[in-house]
Amino acid sequence: MKRRKFLLLSILGLFISLVSIWYYKLKSVTIKELSMPSDLSEICNRKTLIKIGTRYRKLTGENNKEYLEELLRKDAEIHNTNLKIGLRNKVTEDFSSGKIILIDGWLISITEARQCALLSISESN
Repeated sequence: MKRRKFLLLSILGLFISLVSIWYYKLKSVTIKELSMPSDLSEICNRKTLIKIGTRYRKLTGENNKEYLEELLRKDAEIHNTNLKIGLRNKVTEDFSSGKIILIDGWLISITEARQCALLSISESN
């Protein structure tokens, strides 16, 4: 009986460990996609994106990581596509509807600014 109990507990422990690893890996990929504005990152380096994000946070007071993640997820889900494509569509929609902001000479969408803000928060932690 002791051997059976040991084997069951070992298998359960292994299962819980694998689920935990999978969850954190999936979460880190999602945060990376949320915090990297795809079009803007093609013309700006990481340091500039962080600078834009820090400036946006100072201008708007949007300093909460969870709040920014929630806003970006909602924006991406509106388009019923994967996260990266949904965010790109939201950026296009922001420009079409005039939801833009000028930060340090860069005219960017609110969605891109929020992505930069999330990146700057992630980098500071």
